[in-house]
Amino acid sequence: MQESVSIELKNVSKHYGSTLVLSPFSLTLDAGCRTVLLGPSGCGKTTLLRMIAGLETPDEGSEIWIGGKNVTGLPAEKRQIGFMFQSYALFPNMTVEENVAYGLAVRKENPEKIRETVKEMLQLVNLEPYADRSVLALSGGQRQRVALARALAIRPRVLLLDEPLTALDALLRHKVREELAVILKQLGITAVIVTHDQDEAMVLGDKIVVMQGGVIHQADTPKNVWDNPSTDFVAGFVGNSNKLHGRLENGMLHFGNVKIEVSKLAASSKDRLEKEMNGDVLAFFRPDAATVICPNGANHCNELKIPVIVRDFHFMGSFVRISVELKEQAGKLVKVNMTEISPDIQSGCEGYLAIGAEDLMVFKG
Repeated sequence: MQESVSIELKNVSKHYGSTLVLSPFSLTLDAGCRTVLLGPSGCGKTTLLRMIAGLETPDEGSEIWIGGKNVTGLPAEKRQIGFMFQSYALFPNMTVEENVAYGLAVRKENPEKIRETVKEMLQLVNLEPYADRSVLALSGGQRQRVALARALAIRPRVLLLDEPLTALDALLRHKVREELAVILKQLGITAVIVTHDQDEAMVLGDKIVVMQGGVIHQADTPKNVWDNPSTDFVAGFVGNSNKLHGRLENGMLHFGNVKIEVSKLAASSKDRLEKEMNGDVLAFFRPDAATVICPNGANHCNELKIPVIVRDFHFMGSFVRISVELKEQAGKLVKVNMTEISPDIQSGCEGYLAIGAEDLMVFKG
């Protein structure tokens, strides 16, 4: 494989006419790093990927550096980038071998070199027995691997993947994403991957760039994005967290008629609130960080206990998801994942939503 290189994005932004689709930002992606662009549809992920590829032109003043060279004005075909499209874009009239060889043939590489490279790529993705088979006769996972092999065959300095697993069914996605993660790690190639799926981001990425509305909210390791979200959007989006509206008053957080001391929160939340005396707050917690307990359940001083009404149960395999309604906010539903549930917890019963103070991710509202 080609030696891995870094990517530097300096003051990059993008307008379509008068519409700003990517706010100005700077970001460095280390050589050999697998970076995932994560966010909801329309957040600017694919636009950013296409600008790195040279398929979109950034705004004036933007700079894109690859391997220490400014490639902002360089056309796509001269950037030595492999691009794997969401639809795979395979040639249906060609065999697996011919698809993988296509980029090399266009470059008029030596036929012997093409044969050696194609063989190497098919070995890499475990498709050697399928070399002479039409791509139309392959499964979705096999087509995905053909597209990956074709992108890698040209020896790119950077590999870009746009929603590489979207076309697969749920069961196959789980299997193929593990295979893809192993292949990318073995190669050590600098890779940028677009996805809206949080599980894929966690499996595939050394770094996750969380985006929303054309803004980069956080660029960090998967662990830090999960444990220490930098904005309220990241806290709510990553982990499908629940959101509570509250008030900060003289060192106490109030959620309706219940309250808890700011001093009991995790350090990151305390740091965000340390200079605030009063004001609105947003608190987030993940479904598996809370429990539903009976009215006479144990009371711990480091827990926030909110009165709720149990509304529904959903068996999810390894856990049960409980939907509860906050008694003080009619219609406000919160989801909780529990592996063990008291027999007293039934649909329609009243109880408490118990959340450890350290599991609350609190931001100024």
